[in-house]
Amino acid sequence: MSKLFGNARQRAVLLTFALFLTVTAVVLRSDESHAQKFESQSDDLVNVLTDNMAPEAGTISGRVYMDYNGNGTYDTAGGLNSVDTGVGTVTVSAFDAAGAARGTTTSAADGTFSLAATGSGPYRIEFTTLPSGYTPSARSTDSVLGGTATDSGSTVQFVNNVNTPNVNLALTRADDYCQDNPTVVVSRYAQGASNGTYANNAVLYDFPYNSGTTYTDTTVANYDSPLTHSLTTTAATIGTIYSIAYNSSNNRLYAASYFKRHSGFGPGADGILNNTDDAGAIYVVNPTTSAVTATYTLPNATTNSHDPLDYATDNADTGWNATGKTSIGGMDFNDDFSRLFVMNLQDRSLYALNPATGASLGNSVSVTTLTLPTPGGSATNCSTGTANTNKRPFAVKYYRGSVYIGVLCTAETSQNAANLYAYIFQVDPTTLAINATPLWSTQLNYTRGLADPGQDAEWRPWVTTVQANFAFPQPMFTSIEFENGNLIMGLRDRTGDSALDAGPDSKRTAGDTLRACGTFGSWTLESNGRCGGTGTAPQTTGQGPGSGEFYHQDDFCLTPNGGNYHDEVNWGSLMYIAGRQHVVTTLLDPINRAIDSGATFDGGLRYFNNNTGSTDRAYRIYNGLGGVGQPDFGKANGLGALSSMCAAAPIEIGNRVWKDTNNNGVQDPGEPGIAGVQVHLYNSSNVVVGTAVTDANGEYYFVGSTVADPTPTDSIGQVNGGLGFSTTYQIRFDRVSDRNSGQPLNGMSLTTKDVTAQLGNDDSSDSDASNVTNPTGSPAGIFPVIPVTTGTAGSNNHTYDVGFFVPASAAGANVSGRVSLAAGNGIRNVQVALVEADGTLHVTKTSSFGYYRFEDIPAGQTVVISLSAKRYTFNPSTRVVTLTDDLADFDWVSED
Repeated sequence: MSKLFGNARQRAVLLTFALFLTVTAVVLRSDESHAQKFESQSDDLVNVLTDNMAPEAGTISGRVYMDYNGNGTYDTAGGLNSVDTGVGTVTVSAFDAAGAARGTTTSAADGTFSLAATGSGPYRIEFTTLPSGYTPSARSTDSVLGGTATDSGSTVQFVNNVNTPNVNLALTRADDYCQDNPTVVVSRYAQGASNGTYANNAVLYDFPYNSGTTYTDTTVANYDSPLTHSLTTTAATIGTIYSIAYNSSNNRLYAASYFKRHSGFGPGADGILNNTDDAGAIYVVNPTTSAVTATYTLPNATTNSHDPLDYATDNADTGWNATGKTSIGGMDFNDDFSRLFVMNLQDRSLYALNPATGASLGNSVSVTTLTLPTPGGSATNCSTGTANTNKRPFAVKYYRGSVYIGVLCTAETSQNAANLYAYIFQVDPTTLAINATPLWSTQLNYTRGLADPGQDAEWRPWVTTVQANFAFPQPMFTSIEFENGNLIMGLRDRTGDSALDAGPDSKRTAGDTLRACGTFGSWTLESNGRCGGTGTAPQTTGQGPGSGEFYHQDDFCLTPNGGNYHDEVNWGSLMYIAGRQHVVTTLLDPINRAIDSGATFDGGLRYFNNNTGSTDRAYRIYNGLGGVGQPDFGKANGLGALSSMCAAAPIEIGNRVWKDTNNNGVQDPGEPGIAGVQVHLYNSSNVVVGTAVTDANGEYYFVGSTVADPTPTDSIGQVNGGLGFSTTYQIRFDRVSDRNSGQPLNGMSLTTKDVTAQLGNDDSSDSDASNVTNPTGSPAGIFPVIPVTTGTAGSNNHTYDVGFFVPASAAGANVSGRVSLAAGNGIRNVQVALVEADGTLHVTKTSSFGYYRFEDIPAGQTVVISLSAKRYTFNPSTRVVTLTDDLADFDWVSED
């Protein structure tokens, strides 16, 4: 009853009336004139008691949180799914039924808030000042009276005048959204020419994010699950790929050519192998069919250092020196997929391309003009003059409105490992202007253990010729990820892309993953296995900055109880999905050898926990089977970059149909929702694409779906094929029968549209519909219509409301019935009272045969009808009813 009849005045009326009945029952039964007297004085009595009996204001509390998977639920279980986090600085305000502000607060860093509202409720609660880039997420419950600790409502909610917990709001960001268990794609390498022996080998592999098994699983086969992959794009069609970027707006993968010695390019845009366009080719792949739908060419990426006649030696020193200096490096999309940012390793410039055409969107920007300062002030050989050859970019990351690039000082000229530095620069995504001051930098001359027994893993300066050493780690700064404000960097061993894993050019690789913690742009590098006070790594191991490494299980054990066979097994490719607990990296020998001593020359993934630094999960992409005579590169950087195929953040629109009791065009607290109203969503062709029926609170919503709506009579209208982004629709309230006698809109008119006089967020609390005569596609008639243009991905809109009121000229309704015993005998002189929504009290008594009648009660309102008799009991003795027409046969039966 509180939802229908819930403001302070109305509740006080009920309490007043109960007292009124108790005190006067005897008098009223014996003296009709007294009944008339009390009835005439009831309004004054109600007003006095209402003012004195209003309860104290309540405390409203809840949480505002980031909903990474867009399900509207506060998820904390973790594992491989997202862990939602609190969002601070959101303003929470309370407004009473008169529209007065009754308190405001802001959410804390963990998202929680507590608001002690003043005055008398009920209240309208509004959430405003959302942080930049955030929009409301989907709801998981209605928007009245709070919910559970994991539920969320819309940005406008209604509560009563009591303590109300769990008034929660879920938020989302389009660039952080990802569904649970998305498909992931990784590039895999095949030896030789792309039209050679392994031309038909797949070089793009897809798999579910939840693939593989826990790192301690003793069943080796579980590491290979799933064994099959749906992508079949071959070496013959795209050749050797490193970077992959997924465009969810058109469901396309963009795969960039990469110079890896001993593995040939694809045919490029002209379809002819060994032309100058091969090194700069970007292939657009349909992941549903595995087919290449377009091929673009990156400007100035023209050098092809392969020897197409001999991929076994592949131009020796020339091929070695070309690694990391030619073809394409990192690649990433901006938020709306209108720009594809690509790093040209040959001219060391960042380009912005049009994903639809491949055309360059303005001038590129070169990193050779950058000064690479050394932290602490001592000079390096990377800053000026001919030493520009030491400035080598690779990593590209778009994040929250900016592009970030990774640049390496290779120390190629000085051959001094102390000059090895990694830098991050911020780039304007529109102008491509680089901020000349590095966002961050770190030295790379820390200790790293062994790449192979007897082979040091310490980073070395770049060299231009083939090296005799079995391990010769040279860093390439290939990956940047940002995780809850922290920084994760992927370093790939250049030697692994310059050599084979077997035969005379065999080399052992040793990449790495580093973590820096703090607030965004102000980080402290991990030290001795700890970062920002977190980590469980063994310390003082001689591996990593400060003699320990945060992501410490990046090794491969020689025997179940022995020392490490490889201390560093990472391949420098990282993937972090916002809200998840893990960073995923490609690496050699992903299965712990303590479980399977034969799991060597393999390539796969490990899932490193960002809180502990430990490996929680692993997945094997290929089984090298000893490395000899295999198409794969075994331990020599056998996999390229990772890309998650996160869907575009879905959208949800709708909100509430309510009875505007005072016809002011504002959703005042205490004004009830109208249930049972049918709502249609029409597309621009005036075709119904969604149907919903308002629930008990008057709420309705439209969401995207991949199937026809199985329950079009509930409050959630499922739009088969999804709700389009930036698309025009109309929300119409055009069921003719809703206006018939006894139906929810009978006798009601549309309230004022777009009222702005109220305090708070106007658009969240007003009515948005206008009457339209004979809208195309609807039945003949005049119906309320809300024109809608949806936003971009993730732009949920819960402000499409419509109010109705009962016109003052509406005919009154009559209420009549009979009060009787169970045997059917009428009961005389039972007092019957009716209280209107505004507190007006009507009292009558039953006749000799038990009949009663109220006449000319204004229709369209919710009233309370109660009985009182000394000798008889009724269960219930009070009933709440909405008058839309005459109410006859409203009978009562005594339990006595």
